[in-house]
Amino acid sequence: MMVVNGMTFGGPTVFDDLLLENLKNSSGEPISRAELKFRESIMIWSAAGFGFLSGTFADKFGVKPIMLTGLLLFSMLYFLFVDVETLTDIYIIYLGFGPCLIFVGSLTNVILISKWFTKNRALGLGIMAAGSSIGSAFLTPFYAWLMNYMDWRSVIYFNAFIPLIMIFIVLFLLHERPVQIKSSSNEKDSLMNGFSFTEALKSKNLWFLILMAMCIFYTMMGMTTNAFLFLRDSGFDRQVASVSATILFMGSLVGKISCGFFAEKFGRKKVLICYFMGFIAGSILLTVAAGTKDAVFIWLGLGIFGTGFGGIYTLKQLLSADLFGLKSLGKITGLINLTDTIGSGLGPVMTALFFDLTGNYQTSFLIITCITCLGLIFSLFLDINDDAIEKSKSEIE
Repeated sequence: MMVVNGMTFGGPTVFDDLLLENLKNSSGEPISRAELKFRESIMIWSAAGFGFLSGTFADKFGVKPIMLTGLLLFSMLYFLFVDVETLTDIYIIYLGFGPCLIFVGSLTNVILISKWFTKNRALGLGIMAAGSSIGSAFLTPFYAWLMNYMDWRSVIYFNAFIPLIMIFIVLFLLHERPVQIKSSSNEKDSLMNGFSFTEALKSKNLWFLILMAMCIFYTMMGMTTNAFLFLRDSGFDRQVASVSATILFMGSLVGKISCGFFAEKFGRKKVLICYFMGFIAGSILLTVAAGTKDAVFIWLGLGIFGTGFGGIYTLKQLLSADLFGLKSLGKITGLINLTDTIGSGLGPVMTALFFDLTGNYQTSFLIITCITCLGLIFSLFLDINDDAIEKSKSEIE
């Protein structure tokens, strides 16, 4: 996740102003931010198209073949990224990034962690999810630093080799499940535990989880993909503006790891609501910052916003396994990923579009705040019984 998320969401945003200038020079006409940010929407909706099928395939054949395919495709796309000249070229590249997010990202990793852990699953998922934060937090300023010594196309070319290295790690070091510890009969019983896909479809928890996920991904994707340009508009230079991703994703890292611990200690729903309150507080601070350009509000808002999202994201992944079990987890996770892409696909382009219409990000961030509040409301309807979840997990250890 560190590789694929860092190289699709956080990292490439540092090239945005250069891409806008390059596209303008190539076409002879200015390119709006909404047009550029539509690339993330294409990527996310492309991912949605592969999500459910990939989950079904993972349930039947395992995740290792999917991950190897995704890494090979990812490397090839980055080699093509070097030569982009038009908006259409960028859209095609991001269309291909979509399945990479599914094949190497959250779906396959949630299945892996859920198979490996019953005790401390929340902590395991939090650490796993932290990888995506580390990737974006590190790569964005790293790209900005590299651009002091090479042009942006050379930086992209350098990145094309990273997925190739990861192929060897997955091929030789990744194990689908701890077969050396569990007998085959116990493992089979474990994997049969939980809801069938049909049963899950009848559960209100699934649909409220989906609606909550749509809201949080609209807000996070809208913010992360526009934060660099927001800071550039606020007067920060490229290197400092690139730190916006570091603050967001390091905050997310803290949220993901801490949430895993708190969820199993104090209860999933209580912790979920607490992180939502932080998510909303961060949104409000950034809305104020969009009008005042106050650096304190900007940095504090980014940190609190990222921390809130990190905790909610981990709980969303955790609840997928804890509420519905492992029996059809691939299909269920695939459906959740398919539907939450409605929100995450709209977030980048709508946030940029409202900027194009108003000339600043205040309206965009106000809408993000309202949608975050809506996500909190949906989370309140989740029926989460921590005692029942822990009892179910203890029966398969």
